[in-house]
Amino acid sequence: LFVDLGTGTGRTLEMFASRYERGLGIDVNHTMLSLARANFARSGLAHAQVRHGDLYNLSLSDASAEAVVMHQVLHYLSEPALAIAEAARVLAPGGNLLIVDFAPHEQEFLRETHAHERLGFGSGQISKWCAEAGLAVRETHELVPATSTPDQLTVMVWLAERPSEPRHADANFR
Repeated sequence: LFVDLGTGTGRTLEMFASRYERGLGIDVNHTMLSLARANFARSGLAHAQVRHGDLYNLSLSDASAEAVVMHQVLHYLSEPALAIAEAARVLAPGGNLLIVDFAPHEQEFLRETHAHERLGFGSGQISKWCAEAGLAVRETHELVPATSTPDQLTVMVWLAERPSEPRHADANFR
């Protein structure tokens, strides 16, 4: 299962469609979910669905997802660490969490005009929250804008993994 948290229009599910057998997008906004459904119908994407849900309390079983994506979601949340912990809960051993969000910035106007709760995240903070959730950050990428104007924001990409369960020589030893 490929899970897109804060799916919005479902664009991430569409972009990764060739990489999963079953996709699920979760969002709190009913209007966005309607747009996603219309987009899937138009593009013929049949192996993905979207549903209304709470990122802090997902209606998914523990270890049920092979991959979870949080694309430009954390900066809207009042408790991003809790959302990361919930994403980690549904990840299967060996599963990956992909987080894409802004690096720290000072664009205060985004709080009022776009309802941003947070003005970006440092790698140390994301790594700490991932570690607290039982995940290990494996890769970090910084995407710096080509132009250096004050309104251009740097985007960060973090890839975290839920470590595989330790294997024992004797299966009964568990």
